[in-house]
Amino acid sequence: MNKRDIDTLIRFNFWANGRILAACEYISPDEFIREISPDPGWGTLRGILVHTLDAEYGWRSVLQSQAADDILKAADFADVSLLKARWDIEQAAWIDYAAGLSEDSLNQGYGNHPQKGPKVWQTIFHVVTHGIQHRSEAAAILTGYGRSPGELDFDVFLQEHPEHMLD
Repeated sequence: MNKRDIDTLIRFNFWANGRILAACEYISPDEFIREISPDPGWGTLRGILVHTLDAEYGWRSVLQSQAADDILKAADFADVSLLKARWDIEQAAWIDYAAGLSEDSLNQGYGNHPQKGPKVWQTIFHVVTHGIQHRSEAAAILTGYGRSPGELDFDVFLQEHPEHMLD
């Protein structure tokens, strides 16, 4: 995997998060915390989104050999603006982290057993695909509330950001 491709995937991830959060700004506080049925596993729209943010934060911390002792909790985000503010911090941290990566470091392992575990790029890819899963759940909920986030496809991101298609 190369650095430019990883940068594109990270930027796509946060672009798609932004579309979900923008749609969330138009729902009621009750809809944000309403129990979902069927429950995809996190109880509420807020729960799904906080779980997604927590995974991004946790995996970045692991990749940077930082302690990720704090598990983000849905109850800590009373509204969408608090969640968005924390996600802006995480986005900046990811962009900063990615800027320091080299192609060599992307293709190396990490942690206590770097020869046996996944490579850095594989874990970043996991974070992006994990987000795709949970954004699709959030998008379905938002659509049910009459607030579809619109297309979240990678090709739409590339159309809106053609600089990521250049060699």
